[in-house]
This record gives sequence, structure tokens and C-alpha cells, in this order.
Amino acid sequence: MNPIKELRDRLRAISHRGSTGEISLERPQNEYYETVSARFGVAQVALYLFLFAFVIFSFFRNTNLITYENFYHFFKDLNASAQTVDLRGAESVSYPMDTEQSFALYREGLAVAGSDSVTVFTSSGRQAVSRTLDHYRNPVAVGSGKYLLVYELGGTRYSLYNFYARIHTGSAEQPIRAAAVSDSGAYALISSSEQYDSVVSLYDDRSKLVNRYNKNGYVMDVDINARGDLVAIATSNAVGGAFSTELELFEPGKSEHRASVTLTDTLALDCMFLGNSNVALLHSNGIAFMSGNGEILKNHGLEGGTVGKISSDGERLAVCLTPASVSEQNTVAVFDKTGKTVYHQAVTETVLQSAICGDRLYLLHGEGVLCIHLQSGTVTSLACDTKDRVLLAPSEREAVLCSAQKAVYLRFD
Repeated sequence: MNPIKELRDRLRAISHRGSTGEISLERPQNEYYETVSARFGVAQVALYLFLFAFVIFSFFRNTNLITYENFYHFFKDLNASAQTVDLRGAESVSYPMDTEQSFALYREGLAVAGSDSVTVFTSSGRQAVSRTLDHYRNPVAVGSGKYLLVYELGGTRYSLYNFYARIHTGSAEQPIRAAAVSDSGAYALISSSEQYDSVVSLYDDRSKLVNRYNKNGYVMDVDINARGDLVAIATSNAVGGAFSTELELFEPGKSEHRASVTLTDTLALDCMFLGNSNVALLHSNGIAFMSGNGEILKNHGLEGGTVGKISSDGERLAVCLTPASVSEQNTVAVFDKTGKTVYHQAVTETVLQSAICGDRLYLLHGEGVLCIHLQSGTVTSLACDTKDRVLLAPSEREAVLCSAQKAVYLRFD
């Protein structure tokens, strides 16, 4: 017999033994896993169909936004943002000198607004934006998240920038007294009108007017939370020689406030969100912390001093209290978003400015900068020239001292 034919016949016989239970070359099957697999397959198809429907719905709902210019802006800004995650290494950065300047943090970088120019640097010190201005009077820079807002304090003009270009310019009907910008891109301007003492104009991230809040009192400050879904307005009123402060929370698109609290015999100084819903109100008698539903969480008095320099990183608030007597020491207090005291100590130096970032508090005084580690309480001092300098804290690792022509990075171990 042919041995090759015999071997082929034996292999064919072995391959058919599965029916007798001896040997099977077929994969074993499990009904439970087969059922689960089929269900996940159906779910996968349903999710793909839902994604497709969502894309089509979004496209037809926002056809006005599907433009070449918007795509160009999106990818340019995305590319610029990606370049900001490089390691910090700059010792200093230079910018055009101007008679009037304002400094602000923007995406962990530095923004410098002068009367005739705006310059933005990334966290590594690379210049990202350099644009000319049409001679802004008293320029003020406010940076947060999506946009950098530059406006004229006492003027009517303002402009918005991202990390590579100016994207919008606008004009208020009356002189701008203050402004705020959110990480979401929403922003608000405080001005007045012929009928009202104060008007707060709220815009969304497309520079579309969302709300106009008319107040018969004097709006001292406004702030918008990071998500852009809450607006805080602090208004001071004078009735019969008595002063009171009203702090209101509004949801964009709604005219009625969501929450409100009134403090008597006091004037508002500042208000700011800590977290996404809690608000800190600095007033002439102390500091009040309010939740998103209008509950007063804490109300700290200011016995032994008046509010000097304040700073916030969006989660914590640092306040420097100036004593009534020159023989007494300055006091530094740091609060979390619920009003709990995180740090409270006297300092021998006269605090000129403060800046907080995370667990580090930086204090500018006449001889240099102090770095306080809030958790351990350790203090590091660095002697430097502080005359006519502005102090900022882009990160826990470093502070920035800005002069008229150059910003110097100070790093603390």
C-alpha cells in the first residue's frame, strides 16, 4: 500500500472522530458568553448610530459656526495650547515698555497689556502673542481659561485674545468700571446707563449678549465661575445714610436671581468664586463665604485690622490685614472655599502684594519676596529689588516679578 495514501487516510479518520466524542477540532462554545457578546455587539452598533445622529444634529443646528475661519482659529489655538505644556525654564522675559501697564496670568503664562500693545508669553517664556492696540487708556488685563480680556478702565473699548491672535473687539455704551472673564470664555462688563447707577452686561464665549442686569445701587464687583453657569454680583446700596451690601447669584439667561443675601452696615469690596459654586465676599467689616444656594457658610470679622492685599487661585483666598497701629504686625490669613481658615500668622514685614497658587503663598515686601508653604508653615525668603514691581504666581514652584520692561521668574526650593 502506498504509505503517503495510508497517512492521508489516517489523518482524515482522526479529523472525523469529533462526532464519536474521541477527538474534536472544533472550538468549544458557551451559550452565556455568546449571548453577552451578541448584546455588546448590538450596543456597539447603537452607540455608533447615536454618535452619527449627534454629529448630524450638531452640524445642522450650528451651521453658522461651520466656517473656514472658525476651523482655522480652532486648530491654531489648539496648536498654541499644546506648545504650553513644555518644561519651564525661562529666567526672564522682555516686552515693550509703556507708560501704563497691566499684568495677568493666562494659561499659566504671562500677559502684559500696555496702552499700545498686548504681549502674551507661554509658561516656558516663549512669546505667543504680540499685537498693537489703538492707545487704550488705563489698560487692564484679565486672563482665565479660554480668553484673555483687555479693557479700558474708564473707557469703552475692550478686546479678547486667545493664545495666538486677537479674536474680538467690542465697545460698551458707557465707561467700563470693572470686568471679569471665566474659564468657559464667558465674560462680564460693569458700566452704567442713563436710567441705572450700574449695569452688568454678560456675554457668552461667542461674545453674544446673554443678560443685562440693571442695578440702582453701585455694583462693586462681578465674577463668573469656571463652568460659566453662575454669575456673582456684589452691589452696595445707601438708604437713609445707612449702607448695605447685596450679593446675588444668577444663572445665565435668567433674569431672576438664584440666590441672594444682604449684609447690613457694610460696603462691598470684592467678590470671587472659590470652586464652582461658593463665593467669597470681601466687605468693609469682614469676609463672608456663601454657598451656591445662598447659605452663609462663614462670616469672618476683621478685628485688629483692615483688608490690605488679597489674592486667589480659584480654590483658596489669601488676605493680608493691615493693623490699625504702626506698632503692630501685619497678619496673613488663608481660607479654603468653605471659609475654613487654612493659615493664620503674623508677619514682621509690611506686605505690599500677595499671590497664592496651591499650597504656596508669596508675599512681596520692601526687601524681597517671602514664600510660605501653607501645609508645613515653613517660610523661605529671597532678597531682590521690589520697587515698582507686580507679583504673580503662575505655579507653586515659582513667582514672577514684573517691571516696566521685564518679568523675572523667582524659583523657590
